[in-house]
Amino acid sequence: MSKIAVVFGGQGSQYSGMGKKLSANYPEISNIYSILGEKLSDISFNGDIEIISKTDNLQPIMLAFQLSVVKLIKEKLNISATCGLSLGEYGALVLSEVIDEKAALELVKVRGFEMNLASNEVESGMLAVMNSNEDDLKNFINNNELKDRVYVANINSFKQIVISGEKTGIEKLQIILKENGIKAIPLKVSGAFHTPFMDSAAKNYKKSLESVKFSEPKIDYYPNLSGEKYNGEEMVDLLCKQIVSPVLLYKTFKNMVDDGVDTFIEIGPGSVISSIVKKEFKGIDVQTLKNDDEIINYIERLRNGE
Repeated sequence: MSKIAVVFGGQGSQYSGMGKKLSANYPEISNIYSILGEKLSDISFNGDIEIISKTDNLQPIMLAFQLSVVKLIKEKLNISATCGLSLGEYGALVLSEVIDEKAALELVKVRGFEMNLASNEVESGMLAVMNSNEDDLKNFINNNELKDRVYVANINSFKQIVISGEKTGIEKLQIILKENGIKAIPLKVSGAFHTPFMDSAAKNYKKSLESVKFSEPKIDYYPNLSGEKYNGEEMVDLLCKQIVSPVLLYKTFKNMVDDGVDTFIEIGPGSVISSIVKKEFKGIDVQTLKNDDEIINYIERLRNGE
């Protein structure tokens, strides 16, 4: 029998109209969008991509989208494990019943607000680097006066690393990488996430986390901070540090596969996680639910017993 993991994407693959068709087709998710609120729901369904992509809008909008999909598919699947990329970790927390939908959405509204404030303190960005490993990138950073200006933010695989930091530092590093034949792609995000540039956000966010009751996960849950199966760590500390620390995505996937996961279902938007798992792990079934149309098709197939 397959061991299924549902995994949640992070910021960067959002699109206009996200969740609009889902909401129109499935009234049972209306309570999620009620918690999100009328203003953010309207931005999600009808807003321009530039407005959707603002950090304080995007984080709760994406989570509402992901929680809607979970609600519509979870009863038809035997899900054993979960994780998420950055913001996506909150989908994993709900799926594993550590917190409920309302608590997650209210937390992420604050998280997005605080991270947006911290982003406004310095012009910043993120860069996905292909075909270069962590050690080589750290050497490029340290040897070109970029230390404390840019940081490793996500370790997606041995050959795909995300760098985050000051915009001028990111631009300088991109030029250096190009000169060395290394491909680097700027991401559609507005802050130096998962670096010390987010210290103020983490400190302010802690107050909100301390007001929430966290339960023990009902299925295997793998936090970004450790990449290992949750083992009783203090949740407030875990989620505060997540904002300022690298996301250990590859380590997470390897541990999940080592623990017997053989089927990954990615709830997007987008297909970043699916692409990584397909490339790095052989013999694994990977399914991607990256937009409204694909999700509706998947739900109907599940309901028809396919």
